[in-house]
Amino acid sequence: MIEHQFIQNNDRSLVKTSRNRPTLSACMIVKNEEKFLPQCLKSIKDAVDEMIIVDTGSTDKTVEIAQSFGARVYHHPWKNSFSEARNHSLNYATGDWILQIDADEALEQADIPLLHKLITTDSCNVIFVAIYSELPGGQAKHYFQRIFRRGKAHFEGIVHNQLIFEGKAFQSEIRLYHYGYNLSESEMQKKYKRTGDLLRQQLAENPNNIFVMANLIRNYRNEYDFEKVIELGEKGLNISIPQTDLVSKIQRQRISIDLAHALLNTNQVDKAEEVCKKALKENPDSFDVLLVLGEILLKKRAFSDALNYFKKYLVLKEKENREPSFKVLSADFYYYEHGAYNNIGECYRHLGLINEAEVAYKKAIELNNKEPLYYSNLTQLYISQNRLDEAENIADTAVRLGIANHLTYLLLGKVYATQKKHNSAINAFKHSIRIDGNNVTAYIYLINLSIQINQLTEAEETLRGIIPSCLDNLRLKCLSERIKYKKGDRKSANKFIQNILKSNVIDNDIYLDLGDLCIEMEQYTTAIELFERYLATSPSDATVVANIATCYARLGKLESAKFGFQAALQIDPGCTYARQNLVALNKLGS
Repeated sequence: MIEHQFIQNNDRSLVKTSRNRPTLSACMIVKNEEKFLPQCLKSIKDAVDEMIIVDTGSTDKTVEIAQSFGARVYHHPWKNSFSEARNHSLNYATGDWILQIDADEALEQADIPLLHKLITTDSCNVIFVAIYSELPGGQAKHYFQRIFRRGKAHFEGIVHNQLIFEGKAFQSEIRLYHYGYNLSESEMQKKYKRTGDLLRQQLAENPNNIFVMANLIRNYRNEYDFEKVIELGEKGLNISIPQTDLVSKIQRQRISIDLAHALLNTNQVDKAEEVCKKALKENPDSFDVLLVLGEILLKKRAFSDALNYFKKYLVLKEKENREPSFKVLSADFYYYEHGAYNNIGECYRHLGLINEAEVAYKKAIELNNKEPLYYSNLTQLYISQNRLDEAENIADTAVRLGIANHLTYLLLGKVYATQKKHNSAINAFKHSIRIDGNNVTAYIYLINLSIQINQLTEAEETLRGIIPSCLDNLRLKCLSERIKYKKGDRKSANKFIQNILKSNVIDNDIYLDLGDLCIEMEQYTTAIELFERYLATSPSDATVVANIATCYARLGKLESAKFGFQAALQIDPGCTYARQNLVALNKLGS
């Protein structure tokens, strides 16, 4: 009979301390694993008594590497089933216990004495280990049954196989590090394609297997097939599971998170929030659900509510760090405190709590100094406060660390342009374009700056370089009209503005560009109309509200201007431009 009964870590009476420990066999299946295999075998060579490797058709140096570490290598044809291959490796093992490990994993050396100690137990047949997976955005933690008594367990399932075992299981904090999810985009997509084909086959054979379904949903998410995630995710959450089945509850949690992610990416924000709140009722302490729900509320601009969930994540995570809990059987966002602090910074910034936002962004960078987004967010915060030297310093830090992306250089260009360091700004914008040739925003900033400093020939050349690939881009057409206006053709610019006002455009940013052009042409009434059209779909943009107030001020309507600057500050108390102009108007009135 199979028992899924867990023995808690604090029951130390089950652990013997005999010097003569049982023997241990490492069992692996491999194919073309020369990249990771040396690291894996080095980590286990002093922990196990034998290494059993089943090779399913390697064409690289995998077999030679395995043999160089003293592993016994057996060749077995691949039959589209991971379990079939794994069970073959078990048949070759002679040890009392098995350590099942993959080539892209490594055993924590400090945990080898604990491993040797735990396999002396007579009270269980299976030992869970904690697997930490390196991800592009952080580190996940999942518990899996990787150590088991030979002859008491076998694998089932052609992919993402499950260990079927007899007797009781013991929870340990023995650590394995998994590196196979932090590969290039092309490598990962190949892996998802292969895994997806096997999962679809497995689900066809057992349509209500929630474990298989959860893995296939995750695979669809990784392939950005959000429609499939939604279709299968909604079906999966309707499958009934026993309330006491911890493993199945974890699968429901994974499905909920992936479904919410897909809904969020298809702009079904309210549905995403509903899914997460239901999941939170089932598991109030889920790290993953707390973070995803916080991000949903952040997108809904419910900043105070989002803050609560990010802070709760941090409180629970601090407790978990002190005393790891087996209740956290699966957590994609296990080490993601840096992301939570960054999101907290975003919430504080939108709430006008600038000092708190700055502290949060700095904490995110302290915890993960390799994420360019955190530097960009702090740089943008400093730019909004006109703290240009600090903005420049943060962006330069990202450059020095070698992690600066196109956004970093774009922001650096904005800083230099504001500081009147025009040549440096132009170089920064060009660098942004070199990193991302489709970065139209950088082209727009570069052309605008060239026009501003009357380098109209350079502006036209840059525009000619990008226009052929963006023929329908109204913002670029607006720049063309601005160049014509600078050359004295006011009529063409006016005609373009009127045509836009008569049409229904999709890209609302054109209203901002034309509004700025109208201010330059001293057509303040038309500028107000354009900015108001933009606000019809983006009512919370404090900068645009402040621009409208500026237009009223230049029209001599000072009370309307004051009201506008006050409205901008209500939206964003940190809007320095609105505050400075309101102070100036009040002084003028007194």
